Order: sequence, then C-alpha cells, then structure tokens
Amino acid sequence: MFERIKNIALYGGTDRESYNAVKGRIQDNNSIMSLVFASVASILIGIMLMLSHTQEGFSGSRPVYIAGLILSLIQIILSLHSRKVPWLSYISVYVAISVFLLYGIAIATLTRPEEQTVTFMVLLIFVPLIFVDRPVNIAISLIFYIILFLIMAYRNKTGAVLSVDVTDALIFGMLSLVSETVVNRAKIRGYVLDNKLHIMSETDQLTGLNNRNCYEMKLPVYDTLYQENICCIYIDVNGLHEINNTKGHKAGDEMLCYIADMVQKQFGVRDAYRVGGDEYVVFVMDTSEDEIKSKLQTLNDLITKHGYHAAVGYEYHKGKNLNINKLIVEAESKMYKDKDEYYKVKNRKSR
Repeated sequence: MFERIKNIALYGGTDRESYNAVKGRIQDNNSIMSLVFASVASILIGIMLMLSHTQEGFSGSRPVYIAGLILSLIQIILSLHSRKVPWLSYISVYVAISVFLLYGIAIATLTRPEEQTVTFMVLLIFVPLIFVDRPVNIAISLIFYIILFLIMAYRNKTGAVLSVDVTDALIFGMLSLVSETVVNRAKIRGYVLDNKLHIMSETDQLTGLNNRNCYEMKLPVYDTLYQENICCIYIDVNGLHEINNTKGHKAGDEMLCYIADMVQKQFGVRDAYRVGGDEYVVFVMDTSEDEIKSKLQTLNDLITKHGYHAAVGYEYHKGKNLNINKLIVEAESKMYKDKDEYYKVKNRKSR
C-alpha cells in the first residue's frame, strides 16, 4: 500500500524508471506551456495596468499588476532558456503557479478585502492542471499558497466575508489537490504509455536491437551524426535455414539472439539494427578503422566459439560528402563475398 502511494505521489502511478524515461518530454511540454501562459499573462496584466491609469476601479490594484507583469516577464525569460538548461523548465513552472496564485491572493486580501474571493479560488483549481510534474511537488506548492491565503485573509478580512473565504479556501484547496493528482497521474501515465509504444515500434522484439522501421527512419540523418568518419558493418548469419530445419525454430531464434547480444556487446545498441530475418546493420562513428577491425575479430571469435558463423562486411568512410546508400551497398557487397568464401570452404569440407 505504501509503495503504491509513493508511486502515485512521486511518479504519477508509474515507477521511477518509466518516469525518468519521459522526464525530458515533460520538461519540453512544461517549457512550451509556461511560455504560452507567461505571454498571455503578460498581455492581460499589461492591459489591466494600462486600465489602472484610466479606470478608477483598477487603480487600487496597480502595484499588484506591476508585480505580476515583472514576474511574467521573468517567467518568459526562464521558459526561453529552459530549452538549453532543462532544469529551468521546473523553475518556470513554479514561477507560473506563483504569478497566478500570488496575483489571486493579492487581489483578494490586499486590494479588495471587503469582497468575497472568487479569482483565487478559480486559479487554485485551474492553474495546477496546466503543467505536469510529480504530484507531490505540485501538492506542496498548493498547500503553501492555501496557507498563505488563509494568513492574509485573517489579517485583512473580517466578519462573514472571512468565514466564507476560509471555508471556500479549504474546500477548493482539497478539490485542487485531488484534481491535480488525478490529472497529473493521467498525463504522466499517458507519456509513459506513448513512450513504451514508441519503443515497441522501433525495437525488434526477438533480439532487442533496433528494428527495420527505426533503421529506415534514422538512415537519412546519419550524415549529420558523425564528425570525422563513419563505418557501416553488414552482418548476415550463416546456417539459419539449416538450424531451423534440423533443430527447430527455437534453436534458430537462440542463435539470432546470441549474435545480436555479441553485436551489442561490441558496438552498443544505439546504432545496431536487425534489418531482416538473419541480417544486422551497425553504424560506428568517429572510431579508428584499426579499432573497428579489432572489435570485428573479437565478434567473430565469440560467434565461432559458440558454434555459429556470420558473414561480415564493412565499409569505412572519412570526411563529409557521405552517400549513405552507397556506404551500405559496399558493406553488403563485402559481406556477400565473405559469405561465398564461407560456403566454398564448407562445401569442400563436405566433399
């Protein structure tokens, strides 16, 4: 029970690993929403500030409008810089919440203490639903502003207005805490589910490497991903058909998984793909050709030691002006030469 409550409070009902996987997307979304609402708030508060010079009903709130406008402009600056400094997105979120809720508190308790509070109650419900963060963080900030409102109300309000506002603050505060927890939980779970679907759409379910779909999507950008050199390695498993026929498909799958694991061990998973039933493509960037040859020799030794064999070809390119398709064709052509040599030797041994 405690673990479930902790997961809801900290990770929106998911888990730490899943939440951390989507934290970047949450930060991006918060940056955009913070910028939009800061811009809207600046315009609206700016209009009210101008009206305070011409309309008597707004003049008493002029200091509140000035403070709100300054905070909104600070929030815009934070939002614009949060793309380069991701943690600023969280600061901009709570600056945004502060802008709205402090504005509501100031209007309710400083400029119009004789009136029943409406603005603060509306903002208390609405503002927390705009952004996404750990439910416990937003809950703590809301509790702080509810307490601040109650303190200011007791200092500046009296009689029936005070009683009604205190009661409303407690009721709307509870509603706000519940609604922000429910909505944040749904948003975070939505991000996590979308991330899992995205991973599934780009991951080969048998081997865990990137799949053909991911390969086709990422291929056009490889000319921008390396600095000095890039190498394409083309691998084709030998003997899969024979193993499937003699030992069954489970044995064939085990061979594919083992070779994929060895590929991942030598070259990592980020740029390794299973592009066909028994074919793998790996891109290695900004690595010396001697180091690549050494890793390929280690890969071959590991595969052979396990009783398997794979045909391998690679093509190495230095400098820019990359033709990625030509690079792949050259690597594939060398792989087929290696495959032919393997079967020539195998056939001679059989005879």
